[in-house]
Amino acid sequence: MLQTRNNILVLLLCAVFITACSNSRHLPAGESLFKGSKVHINDHIVSNKDKKVLKSNLEAVVRPKPNSTTLGVRLKLTLYNAAGNKKKKKGLRMWVRNKVGQPPVLVSAVRLKSDKDLMLNLLQNMGYFNAVVSTGMDTDKHRKSTAVFEVTTGPQYTIKNAYFAKDLTLISRYIDSDFSNTLLKPDIPYNLDLIKAERNRIDQDLKQKGYYYFKPDYLIIVVDSSIGDHKVNMYVKLKNKEIPDEARNAYAINDIFIYADYKLQGKKNDTDKSGEVAIDSYFVIDNAKAFNPILFSRLMIIEKGDLYNVVDQNVTLSRLVNIGNFKFVKSRFDPVSDSLLNVYYYLTPFPKKVLSFQVGVLTQNDDRDGIDGSISWRNRNAFKGAEELQFKISGGFDAQYSGPVKEPNIYNLGIETNLSFPRFEVPFANIETDSRYLPHSVIKLKYSYESESDLLRINSYTASYGYDWKQGERMEHKLFPVNLTYVKTDTLDKNRDLSELYGNLIFNGFIIGPTYEFTYSSQSGAPKRNSFYFDGLIDMAGIVMGLAENANYKTNPQTFLGTTYAEYLKLQPDFRYYLRLSPATTIASRIMTGIGIPFGNSGELPNIKEFWAGGNSDLRGFPSRLVGPGTFNAYGNTETSYIETLGDLKLECNLELRQRIYKFIGLGLFADAGNIWLFHNDPSLPGGAFTANFYQQLATDVGMGLRFDFKILILRLDIGMPIRDPWLPENDRWVFKEIQFADPTWKRNNLVFNIAIGYPF
Repeated sequence: MLQTRNNILVLLLCAVFITACSNSRHLPAGESLFKGSKVHINDHIVSNKDKKVLKSNLEAVVRPKPNSTTLGVRLKLTLYNAAGNKKKKKGLRMWVRNKVGQPPVLVSAVRLKSDKDLMLNLLQNMGYFNAVVSTGMDTDKHRKSTAVFEVTTGPQYTIKNAYFAKDLTLISRYIDSDFSNTLLKPDIPYNLDLIKAERNRIDQDLKQKGYYYFKPDYLIIVVDSSIGDHKVNMYVKLKNKEIPDEARNAYAINDIFIYADYKLQGKKNDTDKSGEVAIDSYFVIDNAKAFNPILFSRLMIIEKGDLYNVVDQNVTLSRLVNIGNFKFVKSRFDPVSDSLLNVYYYLTPFPKKVLSFQVGVLTQNDDRDGIDGSISWRNRNAFKGAEELQFKISGGFDAQYSGPVKEPNIYNLGIETNLSFPRFEVPFANIETDSRYLPHSVIKLKYSYESESDLLRINSYTASYGYDWKQGERMEHKLFPVNLTYVKTDTLDKNRDLSELYGNLIFNGFIIGPTYEFTYSSQSGAPKRNSFYFDGLIDMAGIVMGLAENANYKTNPQTFLGTTYAEYLKLQPDFRYYLRLSPATTIASRIMTGIGIPFGNSGELPNIKEFWAGGNSDLRGFPSRLVGPGTFNAYGNTETSYIETLGDLKLECNLELRQRIYKFIGLGLFADAGNIWLFHNDPSLPGGAFTANFYQQLATDVGMGLRFDFKILILRLDIGMPIRDPWLPENDRWVFKEIQFADPTWKRNNLVFNIAIGYPF
């Protein structure tokens, strides 16, 4: 089965790179293929950095766009030509031609005059008022053409001074009082986008001072370029004749009405206030009595008597959305005088109770296949204060149906209960926040069961209490000061000494201590060329008890409720960097380290806290959870069938090129390196302890795969192979010479197939 899947995937991936010898031979007579444009900036007064920006911006306006490329190959054009032009309108060939393929972009479609005008307009908008552009077309012997644009920019005009033309109106005085914060600073290059940004800045400033009806269009910025020395003066003015009376007035908030059970029935928002309940300065209309009115007093930022403030309004809307109870959130402001606004919030709730099911098929890269699934029930408003109560039952199994080495079947079951409050619940303290992201206090109860055939059975019971809150849209904190876990591991094979064979898989006792996790991501908002992700976990257990009792697992072991407890410090930083080369091409990289330091009452981390290596989201060219520790060879041992190997320390590095090749289909090329190690030497795992030569013990693999982005999920098919085996003699660890794609035995033992959901990082 594994060999068949490997062969199929290899054929699919090879097919991606099939190209014709020449696409130009399919062109009509007298035509050539348009390759794109080249822009030459001829000025010496423009810096190299500015030239790069200019070239990129100018080349972007050229139309039409040339045929897309994948890894330098015009794959879509090749498929279009290869499919041919058959008379039949249906069939696989026509689907490939019309849906996957892309017709040639001909040079006859290029309009140099139009492109030249667009470039001149762009240059003038950037302050190059005296720019000159000349055009040409280069065609090579292969009938491929490139549009060439020779650009002489001339000097870029900069701002000398910016002035606000104030008058006697109150709105004018407000603008003038804040004009020192203008974006139109002296010596900044003239730019049309900067002018638009300045108008929006003034508009946003006024909307924080009560001017609800003001618009950026009520401002005009006059530019005087006649002052010489390639400078401009800029004059910001109000269009007094176009500004309506209501836009000149500052408004305060009058009454605030919250419709907590608003039904969308194709009618306009109404103002029926029957059944309203007054709470603080708000009126809540909730005929279904679904919510405790005090909830909205906590959520609202806008208050009666405040000047209208667009920032407070946006924060209020965000809090109403982020609480997760309302499907639709809308607001309306109605004037009741020349200076007062009534505010109406219309909230359409989600269904209160939700039952969901999930089933998935798993393929591990160590020849195991299986199924997992879950049933969850959720109450979004358990106690009428937007508290979320969730019950979840999950389970599954992995069973081996092929492969040269028999691995044990794995069965798992989990039962979990979570209760989340949309606020900080801190004993003896009242903590309020006006962030647009609501904090949550969380109570978790969890039981998990895992059975490794007839070898091991692990039961763990966890109770925890903590807080989850966001610090802006990029940073998130999770602090759980209360964590109590009890682990019971049973060895089922009474004829084998599993404590000797699998010593680091067995732990019986308590894990007591806080955890803190910090996450930062710059990926929010519009796509960026460079983006970062960091997740850092600090996990501490038993330290206070261990110090108080002077615990030592060798000479003075201590217990809690008659059972041993773990004592350790665990750090797990995970750093990722994404370089977006184009809308269809991204390079993703990750460095993840795991540092577990057992001490005092523990000689190693508990089994459920240890690290592993190998798998479909880890080292993808090696069997799941069987790399390491160190130079130990787990899956090459013919005498013992290891379940998995674990370690106290981990280092993993990943690099992946992601290329979209057709709508929802992507290609991935990857390389992984990493390993795990033990903090202390273990005789049952020789070579597993961490040493100064750890960098010489990294397992390395390379591979490729397909990604199918179905929006709701990403299906990933990867095939990897090892290129460095850390358990081999030091000078023989690189195995390039042993690669034999034509050898069925080599492929069966080295090509590792993975099916997974989502990207690995």
